[in-house]
Amino acid sequence: MTANGDVFAEYALTPREHTRYLPLMMDAVLQQAALAKTALTHIAFANGPGAFTGVRIAAATAQGLSIGLGCPLVAVSTLAVLAQHAVDTHRQQQVMAAIDARMGEAYVGHYRRDQHTGIVSALADERLVKLADLASPADSFLAGSGFQARQQAGFAVAQDRLDDQLLPHARALVKLAAAAVEKGDIAAVGVAEINYLRNQVAEKSRKKRL
Repeated sequence: MTANGDVFAEYALTPREHTRYLPLMMDAVLQQAALAKTALTHIAFANGPGAFTGVRIAAATAQGLSIGLGCPLVAVSTLAVLAQHAVDTHRQQQVMAAIDARMGEAYVGHYRRDQHTGIVSALADERLVKLADLASPADSFLAGSGFQARQQAGFAVAQDRLDDQLLPHARALVKLAAAAVEKGDIAAVGVAEINYLRNQVAEKSRKKRL
């Protein structure tokens, strides 16, 4: 996002080739915006939950840029990015966002759009749930691969308010990151924390056994 609010984005699905395409796509965005890397003031990234390798690549890239340019980091939940993209795309007010976590589970978060700012906020803590337990609230739009995984596992999903093909998008990330910067919700230079819900669940289980 430039100082006057213009947003430039590149979007591509590049399975297992993130490290190859990410630098090229970042350079393309800067070229579109006519900006040098030294003009950047903040580095935002989606910090999970999601595929471990993809989240690590995003965090490592953001951390490297942050240290190299001396810019603070803005970590944004991938589920929140998905929810923001859903409300912007489908003109919804409330979204249940779910990402396939494999192993019969999904990462899930419930969000509501602020009517004044247009920014989503979480209605509850993000969770890792079994596909059988993935809820479909009647008052919410359903978005993300978690619902596709639930259907493939043989469980019902409401079809009249569903987009199970929707993926997180950089434009939604920028919108959430800008709101975070405005609130001062940023991390120090080089501090890239990962939101990996499966690790949190494992840690809680380990503590219970002690």
